[in-house]
Amino acid sequence: MLIVVDVNVVLSSLLGKGDSFNVFSINHIFNKFEFVAPEFLLTELENHKEEFFWRSKLNKDEFEEVLQFVIKQISIIPKSEFSEYIDKSKELLLKEQKDAPYVALALKLNCPIFSGDRKLRKISPVKILTPKEMLSM
Repeated sequence: MLIVVDVNVVLSSLLGKGDSFNVFSINHIFNKFEFVAPEFLLTELENHKEEFFWRSKLNKDEFEEVLQFVIKQISIIPKSEFSEYIDKSKELLLKEQKDAPYVALALKLNCPIFSGDRKLRKISPVKILTPKEMLSM
């Protein structure tokens, strides 16, 4: 099953061994989901990496190990492959413009988004699957 990954579940995986991390751990074994993300995910990770390192309570090596474990499961899609959906997604999202690349990619691929973002869930034109919902699948 194809799923777009939002940056918040990647960051959440770095903060603790909760539901988001468990989704990636289980998928590593069973390969039920094909995770994809816009290249924007890498930009967001880079912008928040230091903050989340300090919040994670992991040492530098552990932090990088968890980050690489998660990132290796995600295929990164260049913006050029879904750019025709960006304007539509921005129009639909109103104040949540930062999520436009994720919604645009999901619209292009006609698939859900794996995210714990409650605001996005309320306004997204595509289905949002929470970490708990992903685990139940």
